[in-house]
Amino acid sequence: MKKLKVFWTKASTKTLRILVPNLALKVAKNALFKPKKQPSNWPKHVKKFDVKTRYGQLNAYRYGEGKCIWLVHGWSGSAFDFWPLMQKLAERGYSTICFDFPAHGNSQGKFSNLQQMIKVFDDVSANLFAPNMVIAHGIGASAIANSKWFKSYNKDLLLISPILDIYQFLQNRAYHSGFDEKLLNQSISDISKRERMPIAELCTISKLNAFEGQLKIIHDTQDDLAPFTMIEKFTLSSKTTLVTTNKLGHKKILHSRKVLNVIESFELSPNKDDLLLSNVS
Repeated sequence: MKKLKVFWTKASTKTLRILVPNLALKVAKNALFKPKKQPSNWPKHVKKFDVKTRYGQLNAYRYGEGKCIWLVHGWSGSAFDFWPLMQKLAERGYSTICFDFPAHGNSQGKFSNLQQMIKVFDDVSANLFAPNMVIAHGIGASAIANSKWFKSYNKDLLLISPILDIYQFLQNRAYHSGFDEKLLNQSISDISKRERMPIAELCTISKLNAFEGQLKIIHDTQDDLAPFTMIEKFTLSSKTTLVTTNKLGHKKILHSRKVLNVIESFELSPNKDDLLLSNVS
């Protein structure tokens, strides 16, 4: 059944691209750049507020008291994905802030893309309290690493199941679904021109290698969206700490106890300022 679906998708998208190119681009937009909205049922005691961006107002949420942690969700996710973690962090003396990207969660819009998410993150970051730590999931990691804000951030960063190369990610999605590769590339080119941000420049690896703060990654070995092999290769060639889980996949890992363990481990690790002070003494 799956092979038949892949064959049909490949044949139909290729035919559309050749015979009705404008319609084909609309189909590609719906298939690749329309995130699945998930219901968000926030408790009344969570502080909700709006943040203005160049793409309109977004919904944002704050919970807890203490050191501030930003939480950045991934594709087809929402800020509500982090609610169980936010509760546990509040119990440990942290405050957390998260928001819904356009077309995600409770924010308006039907379509989005990484280029838009990067610009939105820069808009949002200019309106929030400075964080002591940033935690990002999936494509949220690419949005952060490619932002202008990230160039001056040097504190703690935790990436959960990060997608490091958006082009490879889209290629994998297209390949496994049977989506026509030429139509994929046309769609990517169209967005890159419109957003004035070439997708070839959005691989996060070089940006993360230049990061001067503490970087840790937690990733599942069976992740079907963000291949573990790429993460493993990256961490072996960098100073990044890698923590693994097994059989949780891309989404369930957010509820793993190991995520909390990694967050707490940042407190035990010496930061750059501590090392400088020890060298001076």
